[in-house]
Amino acid sequence: MEKKPTSGLAVTGLVLGIIALFSAFVPLLNLLSFPFVLLAIIFGAIGLIQTIKGTKAGKGLAIAGLVLGVLALLVTMAMYGGASAASDDSSENAPVAEQAASQDTPAQAEQEASQEEPAQAEQQEAASDYAVTIDGCRMTEDYEGNPAAVVTFTFTNNSEETTSPAVALHAQVFQNGTELEMAITADNEDAGKYMNDVKPGASITYGLAYELEDMSDITVEVQELMAFNDVLLAEQTFSLS
Repeated sequence: MEKKPTSGLAVTGLVLGIIALFSAFVPLLNLLSFPFVLLAIIFGAIGLIQTIKGTKAGKGLAIAGLVLGVLALLVTMAMYGGASAASDDSSENAPVAEQAASQDTPAQAEQEASQEEPAQAEQQEAASDYAVTIDGCRMTEDYEGNPAAVVTFTFTNNSEETTSPAVALHAQVFQNGTELEMAITADNEDAGKYMNDVKPGASITYGLAYELEDMSDITVEVQELMAFNDVLLAEQTFSLS
């Protein structure tokens, strides 16, 4: 009996999964682990499909790459969440200052408001480094035949450095109040563009697929990956029925 060749994508997914999981635990380095996470999941899933179809060997390698990629994703999200929680705690530790502000005279309040305007302008300018629009949503199926939704985004790089949507943005899709997992589909040709570098002033359109729980409405939210706050760059709700 002829021995089937081992799936190269399964091996690649395993290697990327190991790199992603290791980098997810390292401070600062974990900021760059998300591209490895996404590639490990994608390559592992495609490698698994090849082994299921019987064209390649290495099913265990593909599954291991998928598992490591998912674990790295959970660790990365936990690290981001911890940093965000620490930032929120620091902002809540000034009750005395808030009470004093509430007792200010009208003149003092007006003076403080005039001082806050430049700070707010600076925050808005910082938030304008990246712009994103949620262009649409279409129904499809993942590689197992389960219902999925492909959401289309357009990313514009307004910063002074070349970057990619995967590094700059964090997109979440919610259904029934629960975040949906990303899906692997065969008809989403624009998915790979999520990783493409975009030069300052340029834009790129890409699509990301998500596994659906049912046919109820979904809400798409996008924020800056490194913002560590709740400011949304874009938000859109889609009806699937």
